[in-house]
Amino acid sequence: MFVLGPRFNANYDGMTMRYEEAIERAQTIAPVAKRNALAAEELRRMPEENIKTIQDSGLMPLMRPRMFGGFEGDWMTCIDVISEVARFCGSTGWCMTFMIQHQVFLSLFTEEAQRFVYERHPDPMILTSFNPTGQVKAVTGGFEVSGRWRFCSVGDYCQWAIVGGVAKAEDGSNKKFNLLLRPDQFRVERVWNSVGLKGTGSNDIVVDPTFVPFSFVYRHDEAVTGRAPGASVHPGVLYRTPFVFSMGFAVMTPMHGIARGAYESFIDFTAAKAAGPRGKSSEMERVQTAIGQSKAEIDLAYLVTEKLSATTFDGVKRGRVDAVRQRRDMVLVQTLLQGAVDRLFDLSGASGLDVEVPLGRHWRDLHAIGHHSQWTAPALQVAGRDELGLPPLDTDVYQFQ
Repeated sequence: MFVLGPRFNANYDGMTMRYEEAIERAQTIAPVAKRNALAAEELRRMPEENIKTIQDSGLMPLMRPRMFGGFEGDWMTCIDVISEVARFCGSTGWCMTFMIQHQVFLSLFTEEAQRFVYERHPDPMILTSFNPTGQVKAVTGGFEVSGRWRFCSVGDYCQWAIVGGVAKAEDGSNKKFNLLLRPDQFRVERVWNSVGLKGTGSNDIVVDPTFVPFSFVYRHDEAVTGRAPGASVHPGVLYRTPFVFSMGFAVMTPMHGIARGAYESFIDFTAAKAAGPRGKSSEMERVQTAIGQSKAEIDLAYLVTEKLSATTFDGVKRGRVDAVRQRRDMVLVQTLLQGAVDRLFDLSGASGLDVEVPLGRHWRDLHAIGHHSQWTAPALQVAGRDELGLPPLDTDVYQFQ
C-alpha cells in the first residue's frame, strides 16, 4: 500500500468536494483508461470514450474557482485523483491532468476573459503551449499573434488555447506574455509521433495572423510573482499565491500515478514468473531489495510533494528562499520517481519489453515527462548559487517581494 491522502496540515479547508468523493469519481475513469491504453497509443491521441468518461465523472471543476462553479481543490487531491487513472494509462493521466489543471492557468487572466470562456463552455477544454515559438507583435489595443506552437496535449478536443510569446512591453523592453485564443483562432496539425506518452495527441497548433485584446493577455513574470490580473479576482488561496509555487504541478502530477503503475506491474509479473536457471526472480535478494528501495522512493516523492502542496495552500506570505526551495524540491520528486522505475525496469529482463506488460509503457511515459522543458530550468543551479552567495542569473524568475 502506498502513502495516500494529504498529511501535511496546510489548514486548507476551501475544497467544496469531499476527498473521498473525488477518489470515487476517479475510479469510474480507471477501467476505461486501462481498457483503452493500447488503443490510445495506436491512435496517438485520446480515444473519445476516455475524454467523455473524464467529462462525465464530474471532476472537470476540481481545481476551478468557485465563482465559475469549481470545487477549489488542492494539489494533493488532484494528484491522488490522477493517480487512480495514470497507474493504468499514463497518457490518459497526462491528458486528464491538463483538462483539470489548465483551468488554473485560465484563472490568471482578467475576469472579463474568464467570463468569456465559461459563458460559452461551462467545462472548457484548454490546451497550452508556453514556449514562445510564435510571433507576437504589439498593436493598438492588444497584440497580433501568428505562428506555430508545439506539444499541445489533448488539443484534438480543446476549444481554447493559451500560448506564450515575446513582445515589446510598454517600457520598450522585451517581455513574455501569455495569450488566450478563441476556438476560431487556431487549428491543430497532427504531427505527434513520440516514443512515450503516445496517446496524448500532443500535436502542433497553427495560428494565422489574428488579434488578441489586452484583456485576453497577462505578463508571465507578473503571474510568477503573484501579480497576474486574476490574482485580484478570486479569494481562494491557490489563485492568489505567486505562480512560481504552483506552475510545476501540472507536469509533475501524473508522474506519481505512472510510477505506482510501473511498480504494481513489476510486482505482478515478477511474482507470477516461472523459475529460470537461477531460480525464481521473486526469491532473489537483489530483486527484493530493489522492490523495497523503489517503493520507499515513490513514497518519499509523495511526501515531498505533500510539503510542496502545503506551501502553496497554507496562505503564508513567502519570499525568494521559499520559491527557490519549492522549485529545487520539485526536481527531487522527478529524480526519485524516475530512479525508482528505472531500477525496476532494469531488472525486468525480456518480460518487461512485452507490450502486454504495462511496465514498459509506464517507463516510456515517465521518461517522456522527464524530457519536458520544466526539468531543464536551472532550479538546482539557482539553489546552489544562492547558497554560495552568488548574484542571480539573468533568467532568474524568483525576484519578488
